[in-house]
Amino acid sequence: MNLDDICRIAGAQAGMFTTRQAELLGIGRKGLREAVRSGGVLHPARGLYAVTALVDTGSVAWQHHLAAGARLLYPDATLTGVTAVLAHGLPVWGCRLDRPDLLRPIERQAGAKPYRVRPLRSTTVEGPWGRSVPLAEALVQLCMDHGIVQGVVSADAALHRGLVSKAELEAAVDAVATWSRSHRPRAMITHVDPMAESVAESRARVEFSSHGIQVESQFVVRRGDGTVIGRADFRVKGTNVLVEVDGKIKYADGDPQVLWAEKRREDDMRAEGWIFVRVTWFDLETPGKPSAKVHRAMLTESA
Repeated sequence: MNLDDICRIAGAQAGMFTTRQAELLGIGRKGLREAVRSGGVLHPARGLYAVTALVDTGSVAWQHHLAAGARLLYPDATLTGVTAVLAHGLPVWGCRLDRPDLLRPIERQAGAKPYRVRPLRSTTVEGPWGRSVPLAEALVQLCMDHGIVQGVVSADAALHRGLVSKAELEAAVDAVATWSRSHRPRAMITHVDPMAESVAESRARVEFSSHGIQVESQFVVRRGDGTVIGRADFRVKGTNVLVEVDGKIKYADGDPQVLWAEKRREDDMRAEGWIFVRVTWFDLETPGKPSAKVHRAMLTESA
């Protein structure tokens, strides 16, 4: 099957096209099946296809393609949850990305796999990937679907970038007070912090709070003469304990100058009497491990 004509259409639709569009070009179901078998076309949902050469099947990128496909299949669809959050370029962590989240003005779940479709109970706005719920509502839905820490990670980033306000988040949380799993966003809102600069910092702060450790974000450390040494990711309130959280890519390039500057900054802080704790991404994978490191440092300080 010659895909030139369908590629021209799909190229303007994020690589996606429908069965109906193919039929209008004289491509029947047999031709589509052959194209799928040959690998030139993907078939992610009933009535929906993708030109393999025009799409990226990586999890986040594939969500974008499927969101475009949703607009073709369901002109009345609205993006919500993790899909609407990703549309704003925000990070997500710990969320399933195999199914885009849609709302439609219906009273029952409907839709072809891999879409998860729910009744529309919200106002809509025009988002980066098309019609969606307001970002604050999408963040609350993500939290209800995937968990408190997952919600904090994305909400922190949205607050940090000024894409949403704390008041907007609080209003969105209030709006779902009677919904199932509304306890999750109620907990999320107590943890969010616009000072967070990474997924690792957001995860660490929730971890510390859940173990009774209260921290200040982006703490500026000074010498005795008042000059600034640098910033630490966290200071444990009421102590001389500083915490630095190393995310997955913080030192990925291995630049010796970056590593040396980091070591010198840490040494200067220690020389001023600060106790330094370093928490890694690997530590964060074991609940309680980062907090245990900090508690040991707090005991050292009080000894």
